[in-house]
Amino acid sequence: MNKIDLIDKDQEGIPDEEMPELKEEDFARAQPNRFVKRGFQLDSDVSAYFKTERDVNEALRLVIRLNQIISHK
Repeated sequence: MNKIDLIDKDQEGIPDEEMPELKEEDFARAQPNRFVKRGFQLDSDVSAYFKTERDVNEALRLVIRLNQIISHK
């Protein structure tokens, strides 16, 4: 069974006009998912250059150090 099979079975027989719409009040009591790590999504041009999280962290640490050097002058 592939993803397309699951989608087709879940959606089958329900007309679009009968599908419930999500409203803001549906999310009023929503909580963050505690099982998901916090993170950031890099833009495609940046992610093409930095291949790993470690590369990104090293570059950001360098930016922080450079900022400290410049601000002390």
